[in-house]
Amino acid sequence: MRRAAEAPGSDPRPARLLAPLGIALAGLLGRSAVDKLLALRTGAAGVVAWGQMSSLLDLVVGVVAAGIGSGLAVLAAGSDAPRRAALLRSALRLGGALSAAVAALLCGVVAGPASWAAAIGLPRADLVLAGLAGVALSLGSLAGSYWQGAQRLRLQFLLALLGAGLGVLVAGFAPGGRALPVVRWLAGAQALLSLAVAAWTLRAVPRVPGATPVAHAELLRYLPAGLALGVLGPASMLAARALTAQGLSWQAAASLQALWRVSDWVSSLAASVLAVLYLPRFGRAWGSPRWPTELRAAAQAVLPASALAFVVLLLLRLPVFEALYGRGFVPGAGATALFFAGSLLRVAAWVPLFGLYAQGRARAIALGELASLPLFAALLAAGAARAGLAWIGAAWLLSYATYATVNLLLLRGACPPRP
Repeated sequence: MRRAAEAPGSDPRPARLLAPLGIALAGLLGRSAVDKLLALRTGAAGVVAWGQMSSLLDLVVGVVAAGIGSGLAVLAAGSDAPRRAALLRSALRLGGALSAAVAALLCGVVAGPASWAAAIGLPRADLVLAGLAGVALSLGSLAGSYWQGAQRLRLQFLLALLGAGLGVLVAGFAPGGRALPVVRWLAGAQALLSLAVAAWTLRAVPRVPGATPVAHAELLRYLPAGLALGVLGPASMLAARALTAQGLSWQAAASLQALWRVSDWVSSLAASVLAVLYLPRFGRAWGSPRWPTELRAAAQAVLPASALAFVVLLLLRLPVFEALYGRGFVPGAGATALFFAGSLLRVAAWVPLFGLYAQGRARAIALGELASLPLFAALLAAGAARAGLAWIGAAWLLSYATYATVNLLLLRGACPPRP
């Protein structure tokens, strides 16, 4: 967090930049290690099953994290310790209730036609597990948002290392040796860790009377963004994998999953820098002369480096995919180039997206979200999923070119608050 002695609009010091990069790298290394262990122990079936389970978890967690969680990070950044504590307690109450409602809806799918579970590629019992584990993960994610707003970056890094290490241990040593048992162990272990982090955070913050109506109202402003990003994004990912598997094969779906995971090595690093460093800065700068300077600084911090990283990954495509997943998971050069280009535009779209969060414009965020993953899933349903990975990559590129344009137009259309 920028101190008062720093010049307005100055870039974060290199030491501050290392923290969000370390947080993202810990998660990426753990995720890639889990995928590699699943590929070795269970083959493509395990990689895809964990991808589907992860999207189900994201469906529950994302509604809370992308809405109330992001609001908590923005509001806590400009608050003193007692107010942050009140915001945390309000967020845990609201987030717990909201994630429980989403989990109940997800579990309701179990009572519906069996074809729903078959289309996702997981048994009905795993839908229930995803719902229950998602509630616990939601509470843990809110604890992380609190520490993000408080700018306790070293603590966030240690928690990220703990989560990554636990995932690797479970993926490597969980009993069963088959796809679904290992996936269930992974979901359960993450849920228990999240509950522990949330309970520890509550004990670590100052004691306040409890959640307040004001804190509730401030956090609920971000609810529409959470509903859009948290539901539409994971649901679209689920549909994209299922459509690819039905149109091509589950092996093709596994290659698509590998493309997502490898591109995450760049996009997640950029997202961490934007969320941990620039989102609090955006929140303080909105309505002041520093606003355009902060937006430019964020774009300059993530876009050139991301473009260079994607070029390097493309040049090293064969050794990278073989090392992380295996020979059967390597996509074609054309599909990889299209997908990486779309992922770079995804990073570009996040700069105005975080600007919209700082403006508190949850409805605009929800509107823009329709042009990202939902548009991608719609293009796959229209035929791209049956035409091959290169066409899927082109759909990804088109979707995020649209998303970046829409977010930029929405950001520029806002009126600054009155002094």
